[in-house]
Amino acid sequence: MSKNPHQISFNAGFVNKLTLDNEDVKQLLLANNIATLYAAIKGQKISLDLIIKALKDNSPEIQWRAYTILQEIEEPQVIQALSEYQWEAARLLELYVNGNRKFIRANFCNAELTDVDLSRINLSSANLKNSNLRNTNFSHANLQNANLTEAYLSCCNFSHACLKGVDFTHAFMWGSNLSNVDLNGMYLVNINFSHVNLQNTNLSQANLSYGNLKSADCCDANLKNIILKNANLSNINLNRVNLQEANLINTNLSGANLQEADLKNANLKYAELWDANLSRANFFGADLSNANLESANLQDANLENSNLENTNLENANLEGCKLP
Repeated sequence: MSKNPHQISFNAGFVNKLTLDNEDVKQLLLANNIATLYAAIKGQKISLDLIIKALKDNSPEIQWRAYTILQEIEEPQVIQALSEYQWEAARLLELYVNGNRKFIRANFCNAELTDVDLSRINLSSANLKNSNLRNTNFSHANLQNANLTEAYLSCCNFSHACLKGVDFTHAFMWGSNLSNVDLNGMYLVNINFSHVNLQNTNLSQANLSYGNLKSADCCDANLKNIILKNANLSNINLNRVNLQEANLINTNLSGANLQEADLKNANLKYAELWDANLSRANFFGADLSNANLESANLQDANLENSNLENTNLENANLEGCKLP
């Protein structure tokens, strides 16, 4: 036996073979000899196509062990093979209950995974398109670069999850929990975030134009430089939120709670702020031209250096308000 402690020796019967065939691969997978297979791949004693072929084996264990190897390999043919390998929801749950958490690039397109606990799971680059994930727990999960287009995500828990690069196009997010999540700079246009929990979430520089955030809770969230053009934010909670330099052109903020919010240099042209609570909010340098602030509460708000050209302040409470 080799004296080199870093060398992985092959099982008897494999060591003298120049290359390993399909049956060799199946035997190693059945024996869960993953280290030997990794060494064989590195030493070019095995074709990746044989590991890919094992994904179609009749044995669920062979399929799973082949997958655990392939998910770590970033070769084009491997990525393509994993995209075509359709997972069954029941198999995922079985593996998850047994302590498995890593399912990189897994294809769960059209899956039914409702009311289940998948906290701390790694579904990075996974395909969950058009899946029903209602009320599923993804807290502390890794979903980086996952495809969630057209997914049904009502009441899902994504708190503390990694969602960087996730595609939420046409996803239904009603009532979901996205608290303590980093969505900085993400493209989230025309998405339904109504009644979503966005407390302590970082949405700075994100684009949520044309989105529906009605009755969402953004308390203590970071919305600096956010783009919310033509979005519906009626009755939203933006208490003490950082909205500095935010783009809120033509945004509906009627009935919103912006108490003590920081809107310094924000663009609120044509914004609808009817009946909004703006008490102690900071609008220093903000553009409120042509905005509707009828019946808004501006008590002790700061409007210094703001643009109030054609702004509607009818019946607004201006007690203690600092005007331009």
